[in-house]
Amino acid sequence: MKPFSRLLLVAIISTNSPFLLAWGADGHRVVGDLALDRLSAPARRALFKITGTSNRPEIIEWCIWPDAYRSTDEGAWTAPLHFVNIPPQADGYDSARDCDGGLCVTEAIGQFAAELGNAALPAQQRLEAFGFVCHFVADLSQPLHAGFENDRGGNDFLITYNGQQQNLHRFWDSTLILQHAYRWEWLSKVVGRTYAPNPGKPWTQDMTVDWTNDAHGIAATLAYPESPVISQAFEARSWSLVQWQLAKGGRNLAEVLNTVLDEP
Repeated sequence: MKPFSRLLLVAIISTNSPFLLAWGADGHRVVGDLALDRLSAPARRALFKITGTSNRPEIIEWCIWPDAYRSTDEGAWTAPLHFVNIPPQADGYDSARDCDGGLCVTEAIGQFAAELGNAALPAQQRLEAFGFVCHFVADLSQPLHAGFENDRGGNDFLITYNGQQQNLHRFWDSTLILQHAYRWEWLSKVVGRTYAPNPGKPWTQDMTVDWTNDAHGIAATLAYPESPVISQAFEARSWSLVQWQLAKGGRNLAEVLNTVLDEP
């Protein structure tokens, strides 16, 4: 992958393009923000060195750029890395069946975590790896990013919410956050105070498989409404679940960063 320009990051921050409105951008910011609060001192120092800044908002914005990068000709190859589709009849993730060539979110987290933790790599490559890790860990906490193959993670499942038709994936990705949280900073504080668990044991790739199966289990049991018209009860339950999943995303990201950036 060619170096990702800091100028493009600036463009992402300043533009009003659609991907900023939408785990849409605010969800990714919340996950990044929660993780920063839970970094060990060595991991924090290493991340400041890699990003070249201790400015929190600037660091968090790197968690967004993979969505913009995949929309470029150069980054189009990364599109499959944002999700994993699992057959409806399957109990859980199978790398040979569900991740052809390693091109899925589950395997991408391990790949870029290894790059992020490799001090011998160029600084720019490690910076981009941080952006990918931050983004993909958050993606995997959104249940439909580990959803079903037959409806492309809810993208082909149409619902009606507040009188407007949209797909279920969008409902989970951004609609609920935009409906209930007027600022991502507020949402991060609420989630961090009410839901967010602290990091646990050191991260391994096996844990990423567990996260995949957890998200897929939620997709199978809780993510789909009984009726295409979203009820108030389903909305309320889903909003609580969104907050809990954001909290788990922040914890999971902190576990990855604390493990791979635990430099002497």
